[in-house]
Amino acid sequence: MKRIVPLLAFWVLLLAVSGCAKQGYPSGGPKDTKAPKAVVSKPQNETRNFKARQFFIEFDEYVVLKDADNNVLVSPPMKQKPEYSTRGMGVVVKLRDTLRENTTYLFQFKEAIADFTEGNVLPSYEYVFSTGDAMDTLMLAGRVLNARNGKPWDEVLTVMGYRGDDTLPDLVTRTDKQGNFAFHYIPEGSYRLVALVDKNRDLRVGDDEAVAWDTLRYAAADSVDSSRMAQLHISAPDRRAQRVLKAEFKSRGRIVVSTLLPMQHPVLEGEPVEWRLGAKGDTLNIWCRNELCDSTVLILTDEGLNDTLRLRYRAPKPRRGHMQQQQPTAEPLMRSLCSGNAAFYDDLRLAFSAPVHAAKDSLRAEIMSLKDSTVKYCDIELDSNGLQARLATSLHSEENYRVRIADSLFADLYGHATDSLTFTLTPKDYGILTLHVDNQTGHALVIEVLDSKDTVVAQQSLNDATLRFSHLPAAEYRLRAVVDRNADGRWTPGDYRLNRQPEECLLYEKALKLREKWELEERWSVGAPKEKPAEKRKLHTHEGGKMGMLPMGTIEQKKND
Repeated sequence: MKRIVPLLAFWVLLLAVSGCAKQGYPSGGPKDTKAPKAVVSKPQNETRNFKARQFFIEFDEYVVLKDADNNVLVSPPMKQKPEYSTRGMGVVVKLRDTLRENTTYLFQFKEAIADFTEGNVLPSYEYVFSTGDAMDTLMLAGRVLNARNGKPWDEVLTVMGYRGDDTLPDLVTRTDKQGNFAFHYIPEGSYRLVALVDKNRDLRVGDDEAVAWDTLRYAAADSVDSSRMAQLHISAPDRRAQRVLKAEFKSRGRIVVSTLLPMQHPVLEGEPVEWRLGAKGDTLNIWCRNELCDSTVLILTDEGLNDTLRLRYRAPKPRRGHMQQQQPTAEPLMRSLCSGNAAFYDDLRLAFSAPVHAAKDSLRAEIMSLKDSTVKYCDIELDSNGLQARLATSLHSEENYRVRIADSLFADLYGHATDSLTFTLTPKDYGILTLHVDNQTGHALVIEVLDSKDTVVAQQSLNDATLRFSHLPAAEYRLRAVVDRNADGRWTPGDYRLNRQPEECLLYEKALKLREKWELEERWSVGAPKEKPAEKRKLHTHEGGKMGMLPMGTIEQKKND
């Protein structure tokens, strides 16, 4: 019994100590979301008369490097890249290149450093030193925007500054997500600026790289206000060479050829054929005079094309579980292009699968109103290309119609006559946009109507002062004017090799609300000088300033029911 009491006391004491120990264990805590913070550097940041061959930056926690060779920008660039490594709670940078005399060097760590435990990235850190007695302190700032839509480019851009005509730049930096950039600690002088998607990190403009540049030179200053900020417009080059993408028999006697770019004046030699160029110019529809032709050799020539096409018809493979080959379903010679909810003022059109060579003298269609069974007849007008026809009639919105077209009205190049055709439709009320344009740019214009996703839903070249867009569903739209300097009816991107800037796009910032049964009448003075200058804003710090898009042109609205 005397031995049991001390033993029990020992176990009680052990449990008490154990309980106390458990209470002292860490129970975790909030997740670390802070980026590493630099606490000291050796030699000290902004050192003058720098003679060292390396420098060390210590942080408040252990860090790792993330693709330092690409994410650390050195300005001016070094021919031999520095070596980057971690040591303890810091980063070591060993200099392999010979430093220039009396030069200020800036090292920009762009998301190159993260903490060891959670991977929190330090967005940017700058280390600067001078090899002379003085430190350069001037700056230059600007913004790079997409030349097509005035928005920031969807990739980070490398921006370079050149004092002379050297191959390598004197300054290097990158844009932020808003397209802003700023050079810090730069010497006095004026600079030519180039921004690009530097895919291979060689600080040179490649043939296929999107690029922005300016013929102006920008002077370094101790501060930059918004009126002196560089504004560059970037575009991807259009260096695509014309070529045939696909050439094949769609059925016996029927061939389709598609090309990368629109064809200008195609010429076909070889088998006797008849052809039509598609609306976009990049598709050639071909019909052999021999309806059962299943092999041929054609020579296609056009601007940038001189191709020999050796073609053979291949019957479709049988479907799984079927022993016999499936015969392709013949496309009807005549079909309707009228959708069920077409605008009531839109043309009713027919399409033919082969060119029409013959037609009856009297071409008429029967149109019945299903509301009261009244019947009227309208003329059918054949297009000059023989592939479409128009029904010359007018309809009321929101009414149901049945259209009947008799058989044997048309015959194709093979002598096949059309079958009868019946279809129904209910025309809808769409909106109409009438635009009066005062062109003050001195160049041809292409006016584009954009939807909420910046997709071009309609466009017209400005031949007269008034444009009419007649088939627009009720929605919000924006307007964009392309200053069409080469008068080719489309927007042309820049070409750095030819020193050709991208064609300017003038955006109207206000959304236009179009409703059903409404005609919206607008007046737009394109390229007119702004009534009020932009508010000036000075930048004194080493943080790049942000600029929004400035309005271009003025516009007046009138709504007519």
